[in-house]
Amino acid sequence: MHDGLEYYGERDKGPETALVTIVVLVLSLVFIFQSGILEDGQSVEQVVSSSVVSEEALLAFRASCVLLVVVTLTWLVMDPKGAVDHPLYMEERRVMPRTAIGAVRLAAFTQWHFALIGLSFAVSAAASLTHVSGGEVPDWMLIASPALFATSYSCAILVTFVISYHIIGNELRKGHDIVHLFSWYELVMHNANVAILGLALLINGMEVDWRYLAFPIVFGVIYVAWAAVFANFIGGVFIYDFIDYRRSRAPLVYVGLLSLLATFFFMVWILDRAIESNWLLGVLSVAGTTWSITTIRNPAGAKGPE
Repeated sequence: MHDGLEYYGERDKGPETALVTIVVLVLSLVFIFQSGILEDGQSVEQVVSSSVVSEEALLAFRASCVLLVVVTLTWLVMDPKGAVDHPLYMEERRVMPRTAIGAVRLAAFTQWHFALIGLSFAVSAAASLTHVSGGEVPDWMLIASPALFATSYSCAILVTFVISYHIIGNELRKGHDIVHLFSWYELVMHNANVAILGLALLINGMEVDWRYLAFPIVFGVIYVAWAAVFANFIGGVFIYDFIDYRRSRAPLVYVGLLSLLATFFFMVWILDRAIESNWLLGVLSVAGTTWSITTIRNPAGAKGPE
């Protein structure tokens, strides 16, 4: 079995990867501030109302999603068994097994995006509660709620797609045990994530504005910066070997990942347009998209922990 060193060239690509990432970040921030999206909040009715369910039911759904996120992430951190995974070790430049237990498990993009989902539902639930209680929904909630939703949905599709179509197969080819990917909380984070967001898209009144495109990209840049900090100063590993900024193809990989985020954002935008044109068409589109990217059974046939 190879040790992974063939992925590195004669010189580390850190400077080039950093340059590409910074350029993308700057362009995204310029777009955000020049597009006016931070001033154009959606209406109260769009944020707190639904043409499918009552405001009270929408509030209950949003609050239950927040609870799901909190319980899932708490259980993951408190699980005494932890999980055996195969990160890329920073100094050794090799993929090796480790047992991750406790708060260190929150370092992965899967957990980051799931926390973002919780934040999204928390803000929208707060807006719903404020309106149902007879209060005035603050402008910042009218701006943040749809932006957070579009960002979290785009990231959720990325997580589920990459796990289903890359990580599972890649780990099996390397002979690694993938049972940890099929514990109940992992299934929630990379399968139920797109399911609850798809349902939210169907019953929300919020519009997915195309100008939200830059937000998932900024979130992705923030994460890869965090991954570098984590590898260098905290955990000593890259949880995902393909985001090691030193590898010879790292600049292309980073551009590819950020492009995927943009692509998946437009997938969310298209789903939103489908729902607006015909709700039944939207239901079929959301269901088909969700089904096509999720993986709920371990293809290796092993059973996850109960």
